[in-house]
Amino acid sequence: MAKKVRTKTTLADALDVKSVWQAIPDFTMGGISLQQFVAVHDAADSLEKQYSQKSVELDGVKANRDDKVRELNDLVTRFLSGIRAAYGPDSAVYEQAGGTRSSLRKSPARQARAAPVANTAATSNG
Repeated sequence: MAKKVRTKTTLADALDVKSVWQAIPDFTMGGISLQQFVAVHDAADSLEKQYSQKSVELDGVKANRDDKVRELNDLVTRFLSGIRAAYGPDSAVYEQAGGTRSSLRKSPARQARAAPVANTAATSNG
């Protein structure tokens, strides 16, 4: 499994690194210089801000979608109730609309009684 990205922690750590690195600008890691590090940091920070903004927008879209789905579900339920009332609970039309015909429902089965639990603790005479 891929390692989880810790965006906020990494950006905070990168700020610390950036401030220390600015004190010693001649330091390099292999071929990476301070300017390259700053460019990567700025790009990551910009993308994080963009992601946060889109996340807020998406939350609004999701809430609107959920409201409409609830409204649609209510309409479907009302439609099925209307078909059941007009054509009966065992009609082919009710089944075609998505309901389960009463003749196709399973009758409730009796549940077996649970056997009493025996006490397995041994008694000692002492």
